[in-house]
Amino acid sequence: WRIAPANAPLVYAPSHSRVHTARPPAVSWSGQHPTEAARRSTRHAADVTRDVATFAAVSPSVEVCFVSYSSGSVLEAAMTSVANHIPAATVAIQENGPTRTTLDRASRHAGELGVDVRTLHDASNPGFGAACNSLAATSSATWLLFFNCDAEIVAWPYTQNDPPMSSILGPAHVEATRSASHRGVSYTIGDEVRRSWFRRAGPAPDGAGFVSGAALLVERTTHETIGGFDERFFLYYEDIEYCLRANKAGHPTHLASGWIVRHQGAHTTSEHFQESLAWSFESGTLFHRLAGHSVVAYRCYVALDALARTLLHTLRRDRVRRSAYSALLRRVYTDITKPSRT
Repeated sequence: WRIAPANAPLVYAPSHSRVHTARPPAVSWSGQHPTEAARRSTRHAADVTRDVATFAAVSPSVEVCFVSYSSGSVLEAAMTSVANHIPAATVAIQENGPTRTTLDRASRHAGELGVDVRTLHDASNPGFGAACNSLAATSSATWLLFFNCDAEIVAWPYTQNDPPMSSILGPAHVEATRSASHRGVSYTIGDEVRRSWFRRAGPAPDGAGFVSGAALLVERTTHETIGGFDERFFLYYEDIEYCLRANKAGHPTHLASGWIVRHQGAHTTSEHFQESLAWSFESGTLFHRLAGHSVVAYRCYVALDALARTLLHTLRRDRVRRSAYSALLRRVYTDITKPSRT
């Protein structure tokens, strides 16, 4: 990063310098989703050029990391909540969409808020975890707050004191149905059923367990020590695997008392519902395999779940969701009947 003069105004001033990193080829959320095997075979493809915007150098204690896919106005609302509750924090944004439109809007909004911001653009769309890792690798902050673009901070407890060191922290309360249930001490196939069908939250992690990647606070050195997010997860499950792997390395997971977050949820994936089901199934298969659970049992559960939801949405005359779950059912059936697929 270039170091700006001490009296330089904190305004958007892109340098258009280039950073080259090895990334998968473009994965458009609006196009046909490639298979897991196809992504693996092209993981070491040609370098992707990424635009980097340069701002006045800072040494923040907290940097809030956003991964965007054309997130637009919801990102601006999230940034406003950061400015209101963590005014000393800086913001880092990686745009995984095809254009810099969201980054340009966010940079202008940061100027209005008086927030220091830096931006990365990777149009190849490497996935959520990979983008988080990129932001972390270019940060000098003590703490990293991985935060969803469609979330807002309602209350922040660390205004007078620092968070506990070497821990993974999540908000004690999330104002949302789905996100509130995304926590627990383990994640088995039984937990899948309880969360998906009965909306039952797992027990709060108290040293062991996981919290949602929608709002996850971690010391940067801890993130580096455990190796960051597993980039084999394109989307979904990466936060569960991350926390449980951190636990094994001696880093506890806790809910931070007094931290409250409002989370809209599914802002981007709702527009790509069928693809999101495929991403979830692929990530779930990988997660349960790594955890030592029965992949056959997981696939059978997903098949039954997809069948039930196909029938449910047929009765509701919801063609979009019926078609999406029907496609998922066919995909899972293929994986079950052709076990050579991984």
